[in-house]
Amino acid sequence: MRESLLTPSLSPSRAPAAILYSAQSGFLLAFFGGPFAIILYSALNSWKLRRPLDALAYLPALALSTAFFVAIQAGYAPLISVIDAIGAGGERILSRALAMALFGVVYLMHRKQHRSAVLFGAKPPAPWIPAIACGVLGYGMTWLVLHYAKAVSV
Repeated sequence: MRESLLTPSLSPSRAPAAILYSAQSGFLLAFFGGPFAIILYSALNSWKLRRPLDALAYLPALALSTAFFVAIQAGYAPLISVIDAIGAGGERILSRALAMALFGVVYLMHRKQHRSAVLFGAKPPAPWIPAIACGVLGYGMTWLVLHYAKAVSV
């Protein structure tokens, strides 16, 4: 007789599934906080899931966001022409568009966990403190990248 068939499949030693911060809070943070804020916030969700390989997705996102702000500060001609075509606030609009695109990618990475939480009626933890912290850190990272690019381009 096989002993493995008699052992319970749900053992108490197994850690419960992590409950992620809500997708709505990520959307709002991407819209108001910018690209660096959503990268940091979604990294928290990946950390809660214990998925270190997600960092391979965050590194190109960080590089893309940094390149975007450096290109704006350096006056990269194709990007500046797009900003001029958009009009007043074009930098902000493109920054929000980049953040929303990054949110879409991150949501696709964590879609299975978000759907499972909705299916089982799990209540996500309060996102206020992490979202505010990621927003402030994201703003600081944006400021640092812009000022570094300005200092280098002079």
